[in-house]
Amino acid sequence: MTEDAPGGDPVSGSVALLDEPVADSPSSWLARRDPVRWTLGAMVVAWSAVFITLGWIRHTRFATFSFDLGIYDQAIWLMSRFHDPFVTVRGLEFFGHHVNPILIAFVPFYWLGAGPLFLLVAQVMVQASGAIAVYLLARDLLKERWPAVALAAVLLLNPTYQFLTWEFFHPDALAIAPLLFAYWAARTERWRWFVVFAIIAAACKEDVALALVVMGVLIAFRGRRKIGVAVVGASLVWYMLATRVIIPWQNGIGPFYDIFFGDLGKNPGEIAAHLVEHPKDGLDLATRADRVSYYEMMLAPVAFLPLLALPVFLIAGPMLAVNVLSSFPYTREIRYHYSSLVLVGVILGTVEAVAWIGRRRPGVMRFLVGLVVATSLAATVAWGPSPISTKYHSGLWPLQRDRQSAKVAAVEMIPSGAPTSAIYNLLPHLAHRDQIYDFPVPWKNVNWGVRGEHLDDPADVQWIIVDRREVGPDDRQLLDTLLEHQFRVRSLRDDILVAQRVRPPPTKDPATKDPATKDRATKDRAGKG
Repeated sequence: MTEDAPGGDPVSGSVALLDEPVADSPSSWLARRDPVRWTLGAMVVAWSAVFITLGWIRHTRFATFSFDLGIYDQAIWLMSRFHDPFVTVRGLEFFGHHVNPILIAFVPFYWLGAGPLFLLVAQVMVQASGAIAVYLLARDLLKERWPAVALAAVLLLNPTYQFLTWEFFHPDALAIAPLLFAYWAARTERWRWFVVFAIIAAACKEDVALALVVMGVLIAFRGRRKIGVAVVGASLVWYMLATRVIIPWQNGIGPFYDIFFGDLGKNPGEIAAHLVEHPKDGLDLATRADRVSYYEMMLAPVAFLPLLALPVFLIAGPMLAVNVLSSFPYTREIRYHYSSLVLVGVILGTVEAVAWIGRRRPGVMRFLVGLVVATSLAATVAWGPSPISTKYHSGLWPLQRDRQSAKVAAVEMIPSGAPTSAIYNLLPHLAHRDQIYDFPVPWKNVNWGVRGEHLDDPADVQWIIVDRREVGPDDRQLLDTLLEHQFRVRSLRDDILVAQRVRPPPTKDPATKDPATKDRATKDRAGKG
């Protein structure tokens, strides 16, 4: 398909964003009750209220996890205390995990006592603002406001968009709205706004730069070559700086996710070379049943319309390729943050497809808007996590309390700042300390560092808190050994166990790190702090 200008001449940068009247008169006062803006605002507020409430329930009822909430919560807390941001939940320096400078903006709120619930509220509100971006883009392309509101609803109804709040917090989800705003700003040639939103989006995570590269290519092909080339160049420089300089400098090895591509290669260059030499390998992967199912679940909610706006849908291309080629199965789950940037391309492609067809066949445009609203509603009922979904009572949300008082009492027993190893669903309530480990770490290497390097000394751990019902057989044997020789049970209620160290590990305990190894790890951290 060819790319037309947005409905004719670009919309002037002086146009008010939400059609705000400029005169202060009775008519303008009445205009503020404009049903379009009230409907859009009500959608945004209602969506935010629902998912903030559900997220609050999930966290306070101990159904949030160490990965990834505990990682980001501890990282921000460490920075807010001006401590070395070595995240013991993950065994990596903050910038040795991902490059998320946007999280530094959360630090002042942690000075005031913020924590996981603040992160939830912030993410949900940012996500909800994405509906405004979709409305603005659709309004300017379709030249009709009610269909634009309907397409904004398509974003809020999307199962993946809702599941990002269920996952609770992740910087990938924060990037969606600024990317949508950046695309709208570029489409309507509001370049200052584009720069602002593009920088915010790129600051969320290094992968976002790849979506901006495609956006830059689109800008260049639409006639703004200098701007497009500048966007492509700046985005590539940032991506390479983040992945090949900052992350290796911080963790001493390189991006841990380079290992997720199996025999294809250990870095983007090797993977690209392999696919060029052996294209059948890539095709075989891309057409496997789980990949085809992933395509269907991402595109069915929008009636597969992005395929009619393929150049714009390619904004999803880099991350879609990563998800498809990865050997890590969670990248092809619509419930997780790996699909965040894919969703950006899906939504933008949907709006562009409706606009493209509408400019040629105006009578079809409203039908397509109605169709995509209907398919989005059907998808959210069938697959989503919202209260109108068939999955709402399936256990996604902890609608019933499970040993709530025992868990609260156990968490309150752990002294502030004490080095602690906690089970994954209790850890997010204890992450504001320098040393918090995801049990059975640090006795075992489980998702620690890039290659398990510099595992911390178990002798440092003073408290253990676990739910015995969630401990597997091997880890239960380790726990029993620790309780027999090094720790004493301080509380055991409803299988929620709290134990305190009463003696150091035996000198020849194989779980105890060699002191020299610990010293090396400490020095390595100090050099990267």
